[in-house]
Amino acid sequence: MQSRRDQVQAHLFVMGRLSSGMQRAEPDAPDTPTARTWRGIIWGLLAACLAALVTTLYGLISPGGATSWRTDGALVVVKDSGARYVYVGGTLHPVLNEASARLLAGDKLSVQQVAAASLGDTPRGTPLGIVGAPDGLPKGSLDRGTWSVCAGRKDTGTGGTSTVTSAVIGAEPGGNGLGAKDGVLVSSPHGGVQLLWQGRRFAVDTKHGAAAALGWAGTTAPYPVGDAFLASLVAGPDLAAPEVPGRGGAGPRLAGAASRTGQLFTGDGGQHYLLRKDGLVPLTDTLHRLLLGDPRTQAQAYGGAAVRERAVGPADLAAHQVPASAGAALAADLPATAPHPVSATAGQDVCARVAPSGSGHTTTVALVDATQVPGGAPDAEPGVRAGCLAADRVWVRPGSGALVTAHSTAGTGSTRYLVTDAGAAYPVPGDDALKQLGYPVSESVQLPAPLLDLLPTGPSLDPQALARGGIVGAGQPTAEGTGKERVTGTPNQSNERCSNN
Repeated sequence: MQSRRDQVQAHLFVMGRLSSGMQRAEPDAPDTPTARTWRGIIWGLLAACLAALVTTLYGLISPGGATSWRTDGALVVVKDSGARYVYVGGTLHPVLNEASARLLAGDKLSVQQVAAASLGDTPRGTPLGIVGAPDGLPKGSLDRGTWSVCAGRKDTGTGGTSTVTSAVIGAEPGGNGLGAKDGVLVSSPHGGVQLLWQGRRFAVDTKHGAAAALGWAGTTAPYPVGDAFLASLVAGPDLAAPEVPGRGGAGPRLAGAASRTGQLFTGDGGQHYLLRKDGLVPLTDTLHRLLLGDPRTQAQAYGGAAVRERAVGPADLAAHQVPASAGAALAADLPATAPHPVSATAGQDVCARVAPSGSGHTTTVALVDATQVPGGAPDAEPGVRAGCLAADRVWVRPGSGALVTAHSTAGTGSTRYLVTDAGAAYPVPGDDALKQLGYPVSESVQLPAPLLDLLPTGPSLDPQALARGGIVGAGQPTAEGTGKERVTGTPNQSNERCSNN
């Protein structure tokens, strides 16, 4: 009788023949079908290990053989140390920053990460670059959105407050924009009072009682702002009673009585008039109230007596009214009626929003939550100077930037500035420089020059300056014949615009 061992061996034998017959069509093969597979795996592993060993030994004996990076305009970044070179004319030149590399290489620029050993005996040249040029240029589309300039307050730590001006580029802090009939009264560091209305500022003639005449006295305290904030708004005409040449002099007979230059009259429909030497000039409600409240009207035009407006009829108007254009010129750009003063509450900032639009811009004023205004103090960098009327805080969306054509209040100007996310503005002298940096002219937006004055100003990004070789410094002397690194270029003159605006 068969034992259990015999039965198991018989079973394994039968199963082996079946497996061999199915896989190799040979039931009586001397070895199992999987033996060849295992032998192949083992030999393959041995061959792979041998190849890896040979490659490693070759790398140790002959490292750094890569040469594909050797193309003109390559920005070579050394993997081991992070050192940067620009490859020009078969020579590696240390480069100060990305902007300098792009100005040198233009559209040929390609970033190559290379091992130090691969540089081998490639000739090294003198360092190249512009001191203070940006090391991180805005990528992709530039920001064409709103610029917000906000005036806020902060505690001084001694129980008082001081003004803070924030420049927010490409963002619009949430808040309530002022309506057409609303305005904000602000005070400057020098004590003057101004009205912010419809995106402009109007100096209030406090000497001759303009605030009281317009009904603003005692209604709200002017919000303190800095000069940098005021500079961001276009100045309108002074909110003051118009000058009246010859005030108090004899005038024509009106309404059956003698008159004096500078007196006020009313006509049909409640229209008010001012008598000038050339005749009766129609007044807006604002001008009428300013003249009524001006002490000179009573003292000179009425000889110190109470101001009393007389009614004039159609005949007097036909005989003495000046052309309507004279009245329009007198009231040009001033609000026809006195705006309602809106005050900023605790925790609110007053913001001017400047939005590029076509070939110009539009400006509005808003009251916003102070916590929604981002920004921090600009970092001090070599070659970068503070703005003419520097903002205390600057914010640009990280990774973004703007290309701005600065124009004067007259709407003229062609100087372009590249604004980076570091919050600094860099003059770009021409279309060729823009092309070298990789930006089309169409990306530029037009904004008032005073907005650029809020930002730190860097050196001019001029490829012609780099063409002379060496380092273009910011006010550094030229060191020739001293054995030191040769420094070329002239001092940074980019802030000359401060005295020209």
